Amino acid sequence: MEPFRFKKFSVSHQAGFKVGTDAVLLGALTPVTATTQRALDVGTGSGVIALMLLQRGISSAVGVEIDAEAALEAAENVRKSAWSENLQIVCADFCDLSAVTPLGLFDLIVSNPPFFSNALKSPDNKRNTTRHNDNSLPPERLLHNAASLLAENGCLSLILPLPEAALFRQKATAHELFPTEIYHIFSKPHKPESRQILVLKRQRLPQPPAEKTICIYQDDGGYSAEYQKITREFYL
Repeated sequence: MEPFRFKKFSVSHQAGFKVGTDAVLLGALTPVTATTQRALDVGTGSGVIALMLLQRGISSAVGVEIDAEAALEAAENVRKSAWSENLQIVCADFCDLSAVTPLGLFDLIVSNPPFFSNALKSPDNKRNTTRHNDNSLPPERLLHNAASLLAENGCLSLILPLPEAALFRQKATAHELFPTEIYHIFSKPHKPESRQILVLKRQRLPQPPAEKTICIYQDDGGYSAEYQKITREFYL
């Protein structure tokens, strides 16, 4: 399989989950501010999201990947990039808090997590790990460990299908994490909403989040003007 080529970097993605619009949207839309210096990408796969965040101005990042083969591939992608000194790939199980606590605190944690619960599984165990959360990374564990690693005023940004987004929002309240931004993602006009990007931040009391709707494709199958604007700094 050919590497996925962006304007400023390329990623090989044979070992992990393939680069898709979910990862690109999360990398492009996750809020990055002047105070967002250090990011953690949970389940980094090829490292694409972390590399996008570095292109957008993050000072440093860590990508955690449970699969050893995917972690090696991500490390090679990093080595070939312009940010080889700014991105560290760690092969570890994010479920094990003791394994990730030494990484320190982060201003931003992102994840395109395994999101299917109690769903029909593939005979491919690696594909199950990247797509199903019941054995690999349950929502409660992801939220608990992310909350433990967030710096003060840090954010957790996730992309999820609608049922799982609702579940994460519900479970996040136990960690005083509430949405400050929600992106409603539609594949095409007149199609049902397919994904949400949730930006969660620790707050004592929830405040109404900023919400925005994004459509990826036009009716004719071409990318929408909005999606092209979002991704123009990345896609060739």
